[in-house]
Amino acid sequence: MHVTVDITDDATEGFNRRMRVEIPEDRIVNDVNEQLKSLIPTTKIPGFRPGKVPLKVLARRYGQEARNDVVNKLVYETFQEALATENLRLANGPEISEVNADPGKGFLYTAVFDVYPEVDTPAVETLEIRRPVAEITEEDVDHMIETLREQSRTWSEIERPAANGDRVIVDFEAIITGKPTGDTSLETASSESSSDTASSESEPSESEPSESAPPEVTKGAKVPVELGSGEMIDGFEDGLIGASAGEERILEIKFPDRYYKPELAGCPATFTVKVQSVEEGNLPDLDEDFARRFGVEDGNMDAFRAATREDMEKKLETLLQTETAERVVNALLTNNPVPELPKNVITREANAISERKRREFASLGIDPDKLNIQPAAFEQQARQQISFNLLLDKLVAAANITVEMDNVRKRVEAIASDYQDPGKMIAWYYADERRLMSIKMMVLQRQAVDWVLEHANVTEERTSFDALRNPSPPSTSDAQADTENNRGTQSQ
Repeated sequence: MHVTVDITDDATEGFNRRMRVEIPEDRIVNDVNEQLKSLIPTTKIPGFRPGKVPLKVLARRYGQEARNDVVNKLVYETFQEALATENLRLANGPEISEVNADPGKGFLYTAVFDVYPEVDTPAVETLEIRRPVAEITEEDVDHMIETLREQSRTWSEIERPAANGDRVIVDFEAIITGKPTGDTSLETASSESSSDTASSESEPSESEPSESAPPEVTKGAKVPVELGSGEMIDGFEDGLIGASAGEERILEIKFPDRYYKPELAGCPATFTVKVQSVEEGNLPDLDEDFARRFGVEDGNMDAFRAATREDMEKKLETLLQTETAERVVNALLTNNPVPELPKNVITREANAISERKRREFASLGIDPDKLNIQPAAFEQQARQQISFNLLLDKLVAAANITVEMDNVRKRVEAIASDYQDPGKMIAWYYADERRLMSIKMMVLQRQAVDWVLEHANVTEERTSFDALRNPSPPSTSDAQADTENNRGTQSQ
């Protein structure tokens, strides 16, 4: 009952495989008979006592159905066995074709599928990792309380020219010309928040040659703009300083090369802005009423400050874990590059990331359809995620890292603590193995990161709460230094 398996590379791409599987008839007949025998104790057929139905009678009545079940089962089993035997990791598919399952002739099928590339086990001992360390200071608490005040401020209309820190309510019309240039990776901007009131339409331009794309006209009504916040594209806020209610200004602005709408990145635009009103911000007093807004029922300011620090300590722990994990991941990817991946797998992962982003924006009340989120913008992130997963699998296997269920429970409880009914949320996770599996994968990655930190060359790097909350892009020299430190170990 030997199963014949022949696997060949598809010439179209190095990751594509074609598997031809031939299963002898006696294997199928044996499995069909075993399945029919399992029906004897429970099958009731007129003229036969329960449990005494002859196998031939069952074969006439249920034989084809049993054969179909066996064939489907054998497709799955033989395919999985072949992957394990050949040490192949399935990336996409399979597509089953050329099936021949005629009775008496055995079973033949062809499977076409993609596999992931084989990667080496990461050399962890040579990694250079700078681990961030920080603590909450009194200055951090002061800054956080001031931030809470700013977030709680109210606005009142004033009759004077707008100054830095004021808010203006504007109507605008932007004529956008040119073509996108530069890096068009997705970058969310606070102008997303004003997209609820903005609309876009294309209008032909008489001055443009017929073969040129017409300029895009974007309009917004009653859009709040806080001057000096840096939330709008460069030049927009500065161009409105000194403006008064009723005044109209024309702003010549270029969209940044990194913009959340790739089709606008690098495009010049002419904004005609009409200021409807100028508003001044009013900060609340630091008093009992302010403390009560944040859950301190008795309004005690010392208790409010202590609660603020406690929340910041929890946030800091999460920020440090996240930043450390990112540095470990970057070091692994830099020192163990995966040169090529199946294109359709990258596309699939980019689509998944794009869909998650859409759900995130929708949960914030932002219509994702207005943001023109394109999966292509996430392809680099998809490559990194897939590459890391391949390295993670190798690392977990080599280090014999297994998921610790105590850590899974702690993680679920930590997530549930943010909900009104933690017990209900915990039960929700444990009621579905797929939901729990997502937590297990998070825990496994956390354990792998900890293992890397135990075996790599780790140095501490002092940082601050604010720096972790609002990270600035790494300088060219820092990025180059990290790359050289890790790449240099490959030749050792």
